[in-house]
Amino acid sequence: MIPIAGQTYLKTRTAVMSGQLLAEETFTALLHAPLHQLESQFGLTGIGDRGLNATDLNRHIERGLIHSLMNELSILLRPLDGSSRETLIYWARKFELFNLKALIRGKLNNLPYDQIRESLHSLPSLISLPHETLLRTENVPELLRQLEQTPYEAIARQARRVYEEKNESFSLDATIDHRYYTGLLKHARSCPGEDQAPLLKLIGTLIDRQNLPWLLRYRLNYQLSPTETYYLMIPSGRHIHADLLKQLVNMQELPHILEALPAPLAERLTGLPHIMAVEQAMTDSLLEQARKCLQFSPSAITRSLAYMMLREADLRRVFAILQGRILNLNETVIHQAADIFREVAGV
Repeated sequence: MIPIAGQTYLKTRTAVMSGQLLAEETFTALLHAPLHQLESQFGLTGIGDRGLNATDLNRHIERGLIHSLMNELSILLRPLDGSSRETLIYWARKFELFNLKALIRGKLNNLPYDQIRESLHSLPSLISLPHETLLRTENVPELLRQLEQTPYEAIARQARRVYEEKNESFSLDATIDHRYYTGLLKHARSCPGEDQAPLLKLIGTLIDRQNLPWLLRYRLNYQLSPTETYYLMIPSGRHIHADLLKQLVNMQELPHILEALPAPLAERLTGLPHIMAVEQAMTDSLLEQARKCLQFSPSAITRSLAYMMLREADLRRVFAILQGRILNLNETVIHQAADIFREVAGV
């Protein structure tokens, strides 16, 4: 349980930090803001350096934004211990999974050591993998065996079994994602009782947002069987549970799947024309739930996680704007990439 003083600190800190969340008009202003202003605003020293090529500048910006997010995480972790602290740390492990996938892809494609290393993000020791050790491994099975000696043990063990059975990257990536979200649920369920219900509601919304686009892509795009698809689902979402998943994976048309969803989702999604529209609508639903949790949840850890989700979403949009500017894309394309001026359906 978080002590009363810790609860008060977290609620106060998230209330203060929520002032950093960006209003819609701010994203428009970023399209024309001087680079030196953005350097200061987002801790991106060096983005005005014309000596960097577009690829290096993109990498520099992405790393800077992730570093900023991790600094904010460290502030929220200060009063936490036990399962509440572990849950927030575990959520952040998603960023190190990007590194794990980059390591695996590099090994699968026999890329040079330096090229793989350059693609990795430097993250806090709390969530960081032993990059140098993993880079020195000879192949993917050895890399995953080494990973079993880290806090990523459960992910590594399942991934190694899948790789040994199928020896291909798609199943490996899907397994890593599946095990990550299963682990996030496990951590949330170990939190104190007063935190569990609001925390699981938020994480359940996150899992719905992952499950439905996965299901649609696996069945409609990749033509996986119902059994294969169900195996890759996380059967503990807020609205989409195991029994419903068993029905949905046996459907073969987008409209039928959307119409079969529970009312809160069906009302929002029925009639959407393609999977990308569904994914965006599910993201909107998740961020709506996160904003409600940040403002009203009695659980301080739930407020903290909600803030981190919202801040990550903001910084992703900032990155899309900066990336568009670096590549000299026209404003219409940048608007689309950064989700500016789009009509958002009500929940």
